[in-house]
Amino acid sequence: MKHNKQQVLAFFALAVLGGLTVAACPVQAGGFMTPTANTAGWGRAFGGGSLFRNDPSAAFNNPAAMAFIDRPVSQFTLNYANIDIKYKGSAYDYAGNPASITVLDPDTGLPTSTPRTGDGGQGGFEAWAPTGFTVVPINERFAFGLSQVVPMGARTTWDEDWKGRDFAVDTKIETVGLTGSLSFKVNDQFSIGGGGILQHTTGFVSQNVDLYAAAAQSPDLGYTPFPAGQGLALMRVKVDNTSLGWFAGMAWKPTSRDTLGLNYHAKIKNKLEGKYNIYADALSRDVMTTPVLDGKTLVELAYPGLHLYPGGANASAQLDIPANASLDWVHQFSDRLTLGVSATWTQWSSFKALTLKSDGSTLVSIPYNYKNTWMYALGGDYKLTDDFTLRSGVAFDQTPTPNSTRDPRIPDGDRIFASLGFGYNIRAVPGLSIDGAYSRQFVETVKLKTKNVDRLGAASLDGKAQLKGEVLSLGATYAF
Repeated sequence: MKHNKQQVLAFFALAVLGGLTVAACPVQAGGFMTPTANTAGWGRAFGGGSLFRNDPSAAFNNPAAMAFIDRPVSQFTLNYANIDIKYKGSAYDYAGNPASITVLDPDTGLPTSTPRTGDGGQGGFEAWAPTGFTVVPINERFAFGLSQVVPMGARTTWDEDWKGRDFAVDTKIETVGLTGSLSFKVNDQFSIGGGGILQHTTGFVSQNVDLYAAAAQSPDLGYTPFPAGQGLALMRVKVDNTSLGWFAGMAWKPTSRDTLGLNYHAKIKNKLEGKYNIYADALSRDVMTTPVLDGKTLVELAYPGLHLYPGGANASAQLDIPANASLDWVHQFSDRLTLGVSATWTQWSSFKALTLKSDGSTLVSIPYNYKNTWMYALGGDYKLTDDFTLRSGVAFDQTPTPNSTRDPRIPDGDRIFASLGFGYNIRAVPGLSIDGAYSRQFVETVKLKTKNVDRLGAASLDGKAQLKGEVLSLGATYAF
């Protein structure tokens, strides 16, 4: 029997690690952070964090709580996210004219100008995100945890010819992390814990660069009023990085029915490196390759020291994961009812701008100037029977995005999570349970009234973004 349990534990541990081989995609939250809850946590809308009895997600969210898990437990969770984003509004070039596009007619070879009228279609996405947790008590004092999480992600996809193409076309940021943690039980009421995370981040962004309009913003060219909307120059950037971080927590049981927890996840410096390519038509390619004065191209004259290569070159960007801290409280009212509350602070003010560089030169720096935020959550469990548990919860999550810098890449707004879930113990397999949850996100309609940076052509948007989302989560847990 002991040998069989060891085999099952090994299977679940491998399932946790196996999540790294799955193409993890983001489950949207405020900014580009993603919730790292298991299925039960989604059902409670994250209320109480990982302080509920024998919750293995403590391995990452609050490692100190592992000290109160009384036997080895492993868990695998699969989340499905369906996020819907729509834009309604107008777009203008740097001179205030409605956005248009001029390309060479393939039949006549002459420039043809048409207005850009598309709102970009459905800018959201569907995605799957796996997570896994394992906690193993070593002795009466120490416990070890292992987890695979997706702590950061964002994704939007707009039509390539939409009116806001100079702001965003594709954006995809994904981070998959493997963590190890250790807890120490100081006494029966108090514990501490800490751990480290090894994470791999990939980023992909694309958008059109209006090269003529960008040149018109250059003081070195005397602000020559070059026409906007000339040609197509789709810049695509793909970067990635592997980085390290740490986290810690403490847990306290002041009474037999109460658990308090505090956890902190430190900021992780994350320098992404890779390549960029520019897919340009004849009009835009000429701006980058044809000398016009003193052997220099129009781009080189507009931005001394900056080179844009249609064939691509090296690229890098700094995209740090901000620090965050949570205070959680769980109270057991009876043998049937347990409720939890949480408050989570995220230091979004550390994210000032998204700066893209190539071989030391700044291609573009897009200001964001995020602000610090709070998320407040309330949720709990009600045991209908010894084997069947109902869950529900609600959470309010502030957006870090100021109105002045919000763009279609992450058109974020304050959101409310409303969640329902269940848990069921399978008696035929002692120790095995399954969980399910559904969470609906109600996101405020936000203004997209912003102006692009000069190096991208100084176009402007005046409209609104409408967002909504839902998450389905399924999980399996085995306690030994």
